[in-house]
Amino acid sequence: MTQPANGTKPVVPTTKVISTSENLPIPATDIPIARATLLAARKELSEIDKEIHALELRRSAVLSRIELCTTALAPHKSLPVEIIGQIFTLCAPGAVELNSIAGPWYSGKDIRLILCQICSRWRTTALHTFTLWNDVKINFRSHKIVQVLKLLPIWLGRAGESTLSLHIEGDTDDPRVLSIVSTYAHRCHALVLGNLQFDNPFFDLPASTLSRLETMCLVGGYKHGQVQPDLPTELPVFADASLLRSATLHLFDNFVEPFILYLPWRQFTSLYFDNTFPTPSQYYSILGKCENVERARLDLFPSPVGGTIELSGVEIALPALQTLELNTDVLGNAARFLHSVALHALVDLSISLADDYDNTIFDVRCFPAMQRLSIDECGRASQRDLEAWLRACPAAVDVWVPGHCMQQVIVDQIADGRLLPRLQFLVLEAAVPAFVIAALEARQRSTGHSTIVEVGFTGSQMTEWELESSERMRIARLRMVGVYMAVSTSFARVPGEIGKLARLNAQQGRDPFVLGRNNTRV
Repeated sequence: MTQPANGTKPVVPTTKVISTSENLPIPATDIPIARATLLAARKELSEIDKEIHALELRRSAVLSRIELCTTALAPHKSLPVEIIGQIFTLCAPGAVELNSIAGPWYSGKDIRLILCQICSRWRTTALHTFTLWNDVKINFRSHKIVQVLKLLPIWLGRAGESTLSLHIEGDTDDPRVLSIVSTYAHRCHALVLGNLQFDNPFFDLPASTLSRLETMCLVGGYKHGQVQPDLPTELPVFADASLLRSATLHLFDNFVEPFILYLPWRQFTSLYFDNTFPTPSQYYSILGKCENVERARLDLFPSPVGGTIELSGVEIALPALQTLELNTDVLGNAARFLHSVALHALVDLSISLADDYDNTIFDVRCFPAMQRLSIDECGRASQRDLEAWLRACPAAVDVWVPGHCMQQVIVDQIADGRLLPRLQFLVLEAAVPAFVIAALEARQRSTGHSTIVEVGFTGSQMTEWELESSERMRIARLRMVGVYMAVSTSFARVPGEIGKLARLNAQQGRDPFVLGRNNTRV
């Protein structure tokens, strides 16, 4: 190749010179030039690749340093192990079902075991957080019970000396159940026994067995053809259970009723009957011993079903009871029961009805201290029925009632303050929104400053509601004066929930209780 006169490098032809876009052969004179160009380009590409590789190595090293320093400076690194242990406990709420993790079919999804696999520090912390391992559930109906029984002492061994919560379901007549209970019950603060028979040897355990027990749930059982034996007049196993304060009794039959009578009722502060149907005389005699109960859930169904409960001559006093959940068939029987019980401290009453028809009218006793009233499944209850209950709670600030019972006469009385003058939180099921909007506006006008701050709606009909533009404007005006309306998203509603949802709906341009055209719940 001829060198230029000025001594510079030879001119390399551009790609335009050796272009093959016309699919013509390269002239013979250009072939050496094209080959030289190709070699030079490949060499340059190789050098670029080396530089890129070097940069990638540098980048990887820098990223490693960043990750290392970020991890070292992470906030949780400076937390005491006690705080990390508390966080672990919050990540693993509730009992672990040993049946689900025993044997070769374990899915590996239990959070406690996952925490032990992150790093040695977390494993050590988890293994020394005893409350991670002290709540277990066992089902003796499982085909993996042999593996479960092998795992149980290992699992509870990680609980150290902390108190235990033991939940046993299935065949509690199995001798292995008694062995487990007798081994661990003295450490239990909570004990659940399912399918409990009247002759279960659990009741024969020594008095010191339940010395640390605070909460108990007994689930009854029945074996067809059994004959009731002679039952003792006391339960020695509960003699030293001085810390026991909460009891739940579920699905007991007549065979075990005598045992129910001898539980330490006077020391209970929480009492829950769930599908327990003792005879009225036994039921009322039990309640008569519960002078310290503060929270209770009671089933109250007449026999035969559909009849009227008989309470003549019954005198029951529950002076400490503040919260009552009453499950019964009709409002009339609920009123009869409440008339016969002295409830001077009651502030929270929830009534759940199993029947939708009641042709009896019964005067409702006044509860001047009642703060919260909830009536579920009102069915065909009349406006007069509901009005009587609302009038019986003049101090109520939180009310949950079926909207279809809210006739115009009730709405008008709420609007002008004659009913529920102190009402702050109102939740309606299947209500007509126009009625509610008008009532809130009227109440705002009549009182000058309404006490109502939150109105929630619930029920399947909400997906069918649509608002007119004028209704949206009226709701916006109510929101400006502090009255919020929205879908109630939970039965355990807390003050502030409706207001928060209403503000969110307003920000996103959604109706307050219409679920949107895509029918997605707020």
